[in-house]
Amino acid sequence: MNESGGAAAGAYEQAGRSAAIAVRGYSAVLVVSDDPMEAAYAALGVARAESAHRRVVIGDLAGEVAPIQALVGTADPHGIYDSFTFGTSLERVIYPVAGSDNLKVLPSGTESAATAEIIGSTRWQRIASEFAATDSLLLLVAAADAPGLDKLSSQLDGLLVVGNPRLEISPHAVLLSRIPHPAPAPAPKKISLPVEQPRPRWRGVALAGGVLVLLIAAVAILRPGSISRMGFSRAPDTVVIPDSQARDSAAVPQREVIVPANPQDSSLAATFAVEILNANTAESANFELQRHGERMPAATISLVPIGDTEAIWYKVFAGAVSDSAQAERLLRSLRRRRIVADSIGRVVRVPLALRVDSVPSQAAVLSKSREMVKAYTAKGVPAYAMLQNDGSARIYAGAFQTPEQSSLSATALRVAGATPVLEFRTGRVQ
Repeated sequence: MNESGGAAAGAYEQAGRSAAIAVRGYSAVLVVSDDPMEAAYAALGVARAESAHRRVVIGDLAGEVAPIQALVGTADPHGIYDSFTFGTSLERVIYPVAGSDNLKVLPSGTESAATAEIIGSTRWQRIASEFAATDSLLLLVAAADAPGLDKLSSQLDGLLVVGNPRLEISPHAVLLSRIPHPAPAPAPKKISLPVEQPRPRWRGVALAGGVLVLLIAAVAILRPGSISRMGFSRAPDTVVIPDSQARDSAAVPQREVIVPANPQDSSLAATFAVEILNANTAESANFELQRHGERMPAATISLVPIGDTEAIWYKVFAGAVSDSAQAERLLRSLRRRRIVADSIGRVVRVPLALRVDSVPSQAAVLSKSREMVKAYTAKGVPAYAMLQNDGSARIYAGAFQTPEQSSLSATALRVAGATPVLEFRTGRVQ
C-alpha cells in the first residue's frame, strides 16, 4: 500500500470492519495480502469490530509491520519469534492495546517471525485450540508469499484474503471472505480563483439564500427517523419489515452498491428459490411469513427497490437450491399442501443473500444454528440457516437477483443491529 496518508489506511480498516461478520464464531484466522500493510489494517478493522464481543489478539507474521507495531506499548518487545525460538510463553508476549480492554497485540519479536520454521510450525494448531477453548479470536497477519503458508492455513479455521493475490495454501483451507481493495478516492478538482473584482451586493444575498436552502435540505434528510424507518422493526413473535408508505416523504438516502464478498463461489451458489409473494406493503409480506414461514424451507423476505423510485416490493421467498428442477418440485409441494395457491408462485433465480452470522463446525451445529435463527427472527430479521460442506453453518437473510437489489435490506439489517455481508449463498437448507 502506498504511503498516501491515513485515508488509505482508514479505507482498509473499514473494509475489515465490514468483513468482520465472516469470522463470527471462529477462533483462529489468517489475514493475507500481497501488501502486509493492507492485511494489517484490514485485520485491525476486523479486530476492532470483534473486540466489542470477545478477546481479540492480532499476531504479526509479516515482520514488524507498522500498523501492528504501533499498537505495542514497549520499545523493544519480545514476540512470536522469541516464543517459538526460545520457548517463551505466548501469553507473556501478548501486549494490551491502550484504550481497548479486549484488543491485544502479538508482535513479531526481537527478530522477524516471517520464516518457514515459525509460520509452518505445527504448534499453531494447539494455539488455535487454546483460543477456541476461551472463545477468543486470533488474527494472524501475513504476506501472501510468506513461506510455510500452506502448512499454517491447514491448522487454522480459515482465511480472510485482501484483494486477489496468488496463494499457495492447503486444499483443506477455508476461505471465509475476500476483502476487496477499497476504491480510490477521486482526485480533488483544481479550482482556478478568478481575479478579484467588485461584486454586486445581490450576489452575496443570493449566496446566503443558497446556503440556507442547503441547510434546510440537510436537516430534512438527517432529522431523526428519516433513515431508521427503512429498518426492520422489532416486535414480539413476528418478523416486521417497514411499509414504504411509512417512510418520510423527504429525500431518500442514496442506495449503496454492494459487491459480493465471495465471487469464487458463484458457480456453487444455491441459485434458485420459489417466489411466494410479491407485495407492495410490508403487512402483506409479514402476514404471509407468519402464516406459513415454519412450513417453508429457508423462508425469508427481501426489500427490493423499484428502479429509482421510492417504491419497494416486499418479496417472500422459500427454498434455496442449485437445481431449478428441485425448485419446481418444491413449488408443486407447496401447492399440494395449499401453502401457495395454484395461480401464484414461481421459480426465480436469486443467487445472492446477506450473511448475518456464522456457526463454526461443531457437534451441535444444527441446534446452535436453529437457536441463532430463532434469536434473529425475534429481533425482526427474517433469517434462515444453510449447512456448509465443512460442517459449519451460515445464517442468511433475504434473497436477491443482483447486488443492487440488496441495498435496502442491507440498510434495514444494520438498523436492526446486524452486520450484513452480501454473498453468493452456498450450502444446503437444514
